[in-house]
Amino acid sequence: MQTQTHQDFEQQQQYGAMIRSLSGEVSVQIRDWQLFHQSTPLDSIAPHLSLENLKASWAYPRGVLDGIALRLRHSNANLHASLTPHGMIESLIFEVLEQIRVESNCPDELKGSQQNIQTQFIAWMQQFIASGGTEGSIGLLLITIFSTVWMKLNSQPIPQLMQDIVEATRAGIAESMGPLLVKLKANRNNQEVYAQTSHEVINLISALIANEYRNNPSIRTKRKNQAATHLKIEWVPPHVGKVATDFKSPAISSSEKRSLLKKSLEKYTIYNSSYDTEVEAKKKIRSGQLAIYQDQLNTEIAKQNIPWAKLIRIYQQLFSSNLPNRWQTTETETILDRRYLTRVATSPLQPALYKQVTPNSKVNSRITLLVDCSGSMKEQRVKIAVCVDSLSRILEHAGIQTEILGYSTSTWQGGRPFKEWRKNGQPPNPGRLNERAHWIFKDFDTSWRRARAGIAALLHPEIYAESVDGEALIWATERLKKSSTNQQINKTLILFSDGCPMDRATIEANGEEFLKNHLLQAIAWCEQQPYLQLWGCGIGEELRPFFPNRLSWNHEIENISENLADWAKELKNTKAR
Repeated sequence: MQTQTHQDFEQQQQYGAMIRSLSGEVSVQIRDWQLFHQSTPLDSIAPHLSLENLKASWAYPRGVLDGIALRLRHSNANLHASLTPHGMIESLIFEVLEQIRVESNCPDELKGSQQNIQTQFIAWMQQFIASGGTEGSIGLLLITIFSTVWMKLNSQPIPQLMQDIVEATRAGIAESMGPLLVKLKANRNNQEVYAQTSHEVINLISALIANEYRNNPSIRTKRKNQAATHLKIEWVPPHVGKVATDFKSPAISSSEKRSLLKKSLEKYTIYNSSYDTEVEAKKKIRSGQLAIYQDQLNTEIAKQNIPWAKLIRIYQQLFSSNLPNRWQTTETETILDRRYLTRVATSPLQPALYKQVTPNSKVNSRITLLVDCSGSMKEQRVKIAVCVDSLSRILEHAGIQTEILGYSTSTWQGGRPFKEWRKNGQPPNPGRLNERAHWIFKDFDTSWRRARAGIAALLHPEIYAESVDGEALIWATERLKKSSTNQQINKTLILFSDGCPMDRATIEANGEEFLKNHLLQAIAWCEQQPYLQLWGCGIGEELRPFFPNRLSWNHEIENISENLADWAKELKNTKAR
């Protein structure tokens, strides 16, 4: 699970403010070292501007931040996305060339920013070379292209050692590349025309790579693998995860987004749902064993010395809605109540003739805690149970109703639906092939004290199997929506998970992206629901960009009070935006 300290949080806030200041984009945020713009993750950005570089000793942090700000300020994101080619190498070249264009157009009055971005780009190329990036043919070719374009557009030399390394490759492509360099510089103020020339550069590089393998058929596979090994540039093509970001695109209307998402969700199929279960978890455990789990949970919580009163007060303030102020009458001082003016003359000694304004607030929230009960979460089950039980207790005393749910599968690697599918000849694209298990540890109508035995069922290792996350997210959301007749009540759903969905039988029959895509669609659907806010806690690196709201999880912290306090701060910061 992802670790985030308070110092990390403060530093990210500072960096985000720097980017907003130069770019003028007020919606830019850095959370969990992920960059967000208009609540959408911006992962596909030139590798020398990766936020991971901020922690590297060789990097220039101001160069990274200024480069990102200039990109947001001087590049049309929708145009860039529409012109970005598919393929890892192709999209990487296109991205870096666009960033070089943007940085070369840094205004002359921003001398400091010019120096920062130039220093960072050269430092990144030097680090790439020093780490063995040019040992492979593709890496050497890419760094030659990047450095050549950079020098042309910035009219600046690169260090002599770097020139020596790329000189032979640059000379070999000079005849083909020369005219393209001239066109790139001439059109650096026209993003669309510049992009067209970038595509010509990409076609040239792709042809060079293809020709190298074609001319050496006997060692083609070996050399291709070797080149890939030495391509030490961390890069995820922007089209990865597009299934989720399509639903957030500002280019389409809200009704179109809902329609598109509905059609996508309808494509998700289930081979046989008759074996699915939805049950109170404690009913699957012997009463004697359940009592042992409850004693264990009580012991673990007692060790924590949690400051209950303080945390209850914090969460109560956090989820209180301010109502119009009211007048407190019959006071002994402050403002004279005009309704009692006659009493001033007739009964001047009567003290209760005054009134004052008193703040009025009301807790207007319901919260669902949804726990991923997959096998990978089994080792964390004690800490998860302690956190969930403690948070539920705090929220109930703060006047907030909670529900605690979980999800897994009844079997490993497919159950009865999988066997039926194989018996029927294994037709293609069968959909989900396992037996889904939805667990209820505490419902909204059961108090925390009466539900403690059910919460203790989280310690039972037998409920942890595989996971079908998308269905569980929709199930929990529907329960939350139906839990109150007041449709305008604020609803919060917190998902505790450590990674992507995993149901081996379903993935092998439908492809690796089947369950993940459905989860991304479910996340997008949750974000469309009124008065609902979705949070992810401890989610894995692959899914973090798709959760705009995330709670930190530090598995090294012994006292969970720190986690509970940190969550309150993170929830408060999001409410303030």
